[in-house]
Amino acid sequence: MSLRLALKKQGTVRGRRWIVKRNTDTTIKEVKCIFNPDEYETMKRAKPMFGDRALIKILDKNYEESTRDK
Repeated sequence: MSLRLALKKQGTVRGRRWIVKRNTDTTIKEVKCIFNPDEYETMKRAKPMFGDRALIKILDKNYEESTRDK
């Protein structure tokens, strides 16, 4: 089961944060869960964090783009 489907099935969790790493062609390379968002925000190269709902939207958009290309 993909992360996109698991998040939809499981539902959102308050306070859980994710970062998305992308390739140069803007496709998603990696998604990571951040366990200490407050600590992560203080880092120099901190990427923008997303909640569960925002991540689902990002993954849905990426899924639609990847299936449209085929």
